Amino acid sequence: MQVKICGITNSDDLKTCENHDPAFIGFINVKRSKRFRDVEEINELTNEMKNPKKAVLVLEPRTVDEVLDKTEKCGIKNVQLHSLAPDEICQIKNINVIRAIGIPEKIDDSKKNEIEEFARVCNCLLFDFEVSGKSGGTGKQIPLEVAEIAAETAKIINPDINLILAGGMNTERMKNEGKTIEKIFDYVDVNSGVENSPGIKNKSKISEFMMTCR
Repeated sequence: MQVKICGITNSDDLKTCENHDPAFIGFINVKRSKRFRDVEEINELTNEMKNPKKAVLVLEPRTVDEVLDKTEKCGIKNVQLHSLAPDEICQIKNINVIRAIGIPEKIDDSKKNEIEEFARVCNCLLFDFEVSGKSGGTGKQIPLEVAEIAAETAKIINPDINLILAGGMNTERMKNEGKTIEKIFDYVDVNSGVENSPGIKNKSKISEFMMTCR
């Protein structure tokens, strides 16, 4: 199972993550996040990376130009978006776009339509638990049966799409449901599940999580 470790805020945690060789490492530039880092701080961290191609810039932009400006300043080619419509995403070129979609406890027709629209224009979707219309940073898990419906909805539209499961991911869930998750999703995204406190990672938790996923 491939892993994205998100919410990196400092050099020590970055080195710990890199030692375990995850597929992606995420840096959050969303001001409502407790793990927010500005573009200059993120640029300093990515300059320390052994493999900067693994860096993901997490944004909630108002415009396409904001995405292009910030990714250029950071030198990052992977972006995780918590905003922008499908037609706006189509304007983003030469950047790997991961579109986050908030998943409620029950998926209605409106949510299915949303998933389908983004599946048509993105090569990767990330499903996170939705609270008050916002996705990301909730620390809550999407029920697996609901996550599976979301995944199937995306795959019908785009069989080649990559899918990431986020939301309260931790070692316990991977031990209990990891085999099923691996059949449905290409990646899992972990953040608070490997922390001591927001933005401060725990080396032992990262090690245990990565070993469980492998």
